[in-house]
Amino acid sequence: MEADLGYDLFMRTTKDIKITEKGIQFYKYATQLVQEYRSTVEKMYDLNITSEPRIKMGILESTSQWIAKVTQIHHKSFPDQQYRMYEVHDRSDSIDQLLNFDVHFALTNEKINHEDIASIPLYEEPYVLLTPKNEFPNQKTIKIENLPLIMPNKNSQVRKHLDDYFNRRNEFPNIVVETDRFESATNFVHLNLGYAIVPRFYYQSYFAKNLDSIKIRPNLGRKIFINYLKKRKHSEQVMSLIQQCLDYWDI
Repeated sequence: MEADLGYDLFMRTTKDIKITEKGIQFYKYATQLVQEYRSTVEKMYDLNITSEPRIKMGILESTSQWIAKVTQIHHKSFPDQQYRMYEVHDRSDSIDQLLNFDVHFALTNEKINHEDIASIPLYEEPYVLLTPKNEFPNQKTIKIENLPLIMPNKNSQVRKHLDDYFNRRNEFPNIVVETDRFESATNFVHLNLGYAIVPRFYYQSYFAKNLDSIKIRPNLGRKIFINYLKKRKHSEQVMSLIQQCLDYWDI
């Protein structure tokens, strides 16, 4: 490539390698070319299957209820549009998916601090304790340190929140079951194996029917963010769906 260009992109010594000033300029153009290439390949791949490229979303399990409603509204405006959703439990995976053009936007429960990614807060929600019906009658808040708990597996975003919560309080949770999904955690509550800690809005799901939710004391909560690449040339359909997510939470 340097031979074709007629100048060096890197300064090389026996000790290290550094990019030249012209190399920095070339890098800026090369980044745009790579983004255009990925976007074109994505569109052409999807056009093998449908007349419209799919909108690809990285979502959290607990957001599936409201994102389905927003997608339904969006589909009325774009009836030929197709969608693909991926459940993502780790923020670093969401960053990789965005930078690699694997998704158009991603929902996370932590802010993404990256110069190429816009990370906009949508809403805040508390975590609650799921219990069998009438297990704790007339109790509006509860302490959880001594209760048998059903927790998310290590390395998930929610588990990091919960571990930080217990570490700050110098407490050791009584973990009975660890699982990847809130759905399976909820099933264990139905079977009386323990109590699950879930985001407040997940309590609205079908799987949490016939269970009670109690606010955790002291309060434990999180904030949900919508994230997308700033410089990616998103279609009208993608930007419309992102805006409808913001409108749903009145941002």
